[in-house]
Amino acid sequence: MKPLLIFVLACLASKAAVVARWEAGGPASGIELERGPASPWTLERSPYGTVAALEPSRDSYSRAAFQVKLLQALPGSQWLVVEYVDEGFGLISTEPGAPQARQWGVARLGTGKLRRAVFGYAGGGPGASIRLYGVTRLRALTLSDTEPEREPMPDVAPAVRLRRPVELVTTAGADARTPEGLEEALATMRNLLPLMRALGFNGVESYVKWNFVERSPGVFDWSFYDAINDELDRHGLGWFPLLIAGSAYALPAWFHDSEDNAGFMCLEHGMRNDIQSIFCGLQDKYVKRFLAEFGRHYGRRKTLLGVRLGPSGNYGEAQYPARGDWGYQWGPIHTHIGYWAADPCAQRHFRAWLRRRYRSIEALNEAWGERYRSFEEITTFLPATALARRKRVDFADWYMGSMSLWCEQWAAWAREALPQAVIDQSSGGWGPIEIGTDYSFQARSMARLGGGIRLTNESDNFADNFAITRMASSAARFYGAPLGYEPGGFGSARGVIARLYNMLTNGGEHLFYYHANLVGNDQAIDRWLEAAPLLDERARPVIDVAAFYPDTTIKLDDEPLRFRWGSVFLVKAQALRSALDYDFVSEQMIDDGALDRYRVLVFLWGYVTERRILERIDRWVQAGGTLIYPTQPRGLLETIEGDQNISRKWRQGETGKGSVIFYPGDPVPGEYYARFIRSELRRLGSLRPQIRRALEIEKPEFVYWSVLENGRLALLNFEDDEAHVRLAGGRSLRLPPYRIALVTD
Repeated sequence: MKPLLIFVLACLASKAAVVARWEAGGPASGIELERGPASPWTLERSPYGTVAALEPSRDSYSRAAFQVKLLQALPGSQWLVVEYVDEGFGLISTEPGAPQARQWGVARLGTGKLRRAVFGYAGGGPGASIRLYGVTRLRALTLSDTEPEREPMPDVAPAVRLRRPVELVTTAGADARTPEGLEEALATMRNLLPLMRALGFNGVESYVKWNFVERSPGVFDWSFYDAINDELDRHGLGWFPLLIAGSAYALPAWFHDSEDNAGFMCLEHGMRNDIQSIFCGLQDKYVKRFLAEFGRHYGRRKTLLGVRLGPSGNYGEAQYPARGDWGYQWGPIHTHIGYWAADPCAQRHFRAWLRRRYRSIEALNEAWGERYRSFEEITTFLPATALARRKRVDFADWYMGSMSLWCEQWAAWAREALPQAVIDQSSGGWGPIEIGTDYSFQARSMARLGGGIRLTNESDNFADNFAITRMASSAARFYGAPLGYEPGGFGSARGVIARLYNMLTNGGEHLFYYHANLVGNDQAIDRWLEAAPLLDERARPVIDVAAFYPDTTIKLDDEPLRFRWGSVFLVKAQALRSALDYDFVSEQMIDDGALDRYRVLVFLWGYVTERRILERIDRWVQAGGTLIYPTQPRGLLETIEGDQNISRKWRQGETGKGSVIFYPGDPVPGEYYARFIRSELRRLGSLRPQIRRALEIEKPEFVYWSVLENGRLALLNFEDDEAHVRLAGGRSLRLPPYRIALVTD
């Protein structure tokens, strides 16, 4: 009996009306399957008869899709049934889409069987055309006016099984803008969780918003998140929530309308928003209560894999307001990258900080070159208006330090509430003073509290990832804080590999993907399945070279990190990464003794630092360290007060057991300076043998190497062409595009 006749008889038996049907290689009624550049399909044989085979897109920014044309406008509700051969892994979706609660069977799980995905359209139906994504072998399409019977999801074993424990966390729609969105959130989870579990993920993130649980003062209702946990439990997955209390969209109505609502105010425009100011102290008791109640309710729940903290900012990160139009009740909000210190609380906080630092107004006036009569005359100011270096650095130290201490307090409250849980701080941005994220401080404070760092700023490019995450990862490894990574948004198959390599070569313990990073690209899942098992080989890197992170110079200059791709420091950091693997070392890390870990210190950008830091660098040089410093265009390294005595001494050859190598040219473009550094490093006998061998590798520019503590050499080809790599000793290998290779050094 023909498949079409079988289906029609089944519909008649269930009193369903077939509105239209298309079948691969067979008759069609009311539905056509079009061909086009974005829909390259052909007919081929399968164990289940003829199927339409769709060729996946090779473009990182587009997807192949079946283009379905409905030959007539159809009134009323309809159900689209997609019969497909379940090969490989992916998520089936349509455009226009259907509510999650009215679709099922959409997770492609590699069973090899014939399965059905169903999409229910209300009202006027799906329209004249539908784009069908995520199906590679299409058997048939049917449009019915009656809801089909639901089929159970197949139970499949994870395709990625790691021997070493690691937190692999993703999204799965376990969130909503209001508590009334619970039904759709649970439906999304039911559709997505089988796939994410099959891909090897063991945890799911959702936002835990204050206004969802404390809807009246002191009365907590956890039913929304209980339901989320119950669904995760049914799928054998853990929960890794982001706890948010101070962001505007997380404020309960009763708090928003109270006298305790004290939002940030920007210095540029004098405008306020509802993201809670960290300077007033009014939110402290509410945050502490929120965290304590969360701990009491979920601290012993078996699904709790860990928690991420959301102490401030638009998205709930460890920073000041930046971008993101997420206001109270999701309305508009005044927000931008800037200085959020105009409110009265910030003014008082700044004056108190200055009193502790200077003790007398005379001492402050001498440092700033001012004539204030009392501390009460001082107000917060835009740093660019400060004429004295010390005045500007003091403001930046207070501004960044205030956010650091607030985040540390949040973490301490969280640790008190969750004494045994994994706790990660959310470190985002790329380093501008306006955002306020001090990666070194956060790594040190979280290590002291037994917590970790989750970086939230990776991109789709490896060199960019390295530059914007290396300060935090260097500090986390130095202080002993577990390290995790999150993308800042869009991710293609290239980004999947770039981020895996970053995790692999830093010994990370936590890796997060938005599910769209994987299912929203035709190649990403295959890349994930191929490379994710390498996480069992992750290890800390063997590093002999550090780049000086110019904290003080950044505080004195608006340009270097305001726009990350225009930053002189970050651009040069990317260029040097092609030549070698290296760390960043901040002024705080130098204060804490980090230079003893390295044999070479390189200056990429930055010409001024605190006197005590320069003196520590000098002691390290005198004891045998090698420093590489470019003299153009800024001249010799100096203190904030302009003292160049130490660098002049180096210029005269007074370097003790060490050496200072001066680069006479301008280090922009960074490629020239990177070649100079690599050439000088090859001459040094102080580097470890495995690093010296790695420096001899012959490779294209966008092939990167990292020597790992487990004895492996990790290689990444991050370009479109196959790479020919020649290792020290003559061994050669070919590395396909966007692939990782681990070889024994």
